[in-house]
Amino acid sequence: MTRKDFLTQVKKHNIRLDAFDLNGAGNETYALAGEGTLWKVFYSERGLETGAQLFETESAALEGLLGRLLADDTTRA
Repeated sequence: MTRKDFLTQVKKHNIRLDAFDLNGAGNETYALAGEGTLWKVFYSERGLETGAQLFETESAALEGLLGRLLADDTTRA
């Protein structure tokens, strides 16, 4: 999955743009960040990372992030 594909799915599923951050930052958002040669998906709140999961590719990480967003009803507009 590319970032463009990810954003297409976000729009299709009416996910709020403030529910995630593709640059590993944000407060009270799901986030994607590069972690050395890996990619990390986590929930960011007050500078703390919870539920971190590592992926070997950005594509797999984007799919994981999309899955988390779809599973959380509070991410919908």
